[in-house]
Amino acid sequence: MLHPVYANYVNPKLKSNDLSCVLRVSNAAGSALLTGDIEARTESDLIHREPTRLRSGVLIVPHHGGRTSSTPAFIASVGPEVAAFTPAYRNRFNHPRPEIVERYVAAGVHNYRTDYDGTLTFTFDQGASHLPRRERAHNARYWRDAPVEGELASLA
Repeated sequence: MLHPVYANYVNPKLKSNDLSCVLRVSNAAGSALLTGDIEARTESDLIHREPTRLRSGVLIVPHHGGRTSSTPAFIASVGPEVAAFTPAYRNRFNHPRPEIVERYVAAGVHNYRTDYDGTLTFTFDQGASHLPRRERAHNARYWRDAPVEGELASLA
């Protein structure tokens, strides 16, 4: 567990998002950084406090890709191969923000979104790719397919 530390709980300036748990899960085959809803302030704190422990092949994108997170310095410090955005489908905050997605694209990171791809399953076995299994690609349901334009009119 990389964050929060005791000092964060007694800091009245921190938002509740910045008290999210940040966990690094790893084995010999790879690692994932789970960031919760942290924002830029906590990202900066982690870069200074835990620079070597941030490096991870898979990053669960902070704050679902909201504009107050995913600073270029944080992305560079983590150095992920894969970024997983976890917004809810049609969420009212319009996460992830396009400019945040673009930061990951510019950094050469493979991007996946749970609202588009469904459940993402990562495997950390020796020799396995860190690219996830995308549930909607493997277990698609006909009712999730986009309707073909004009298809319904021909049924009438």
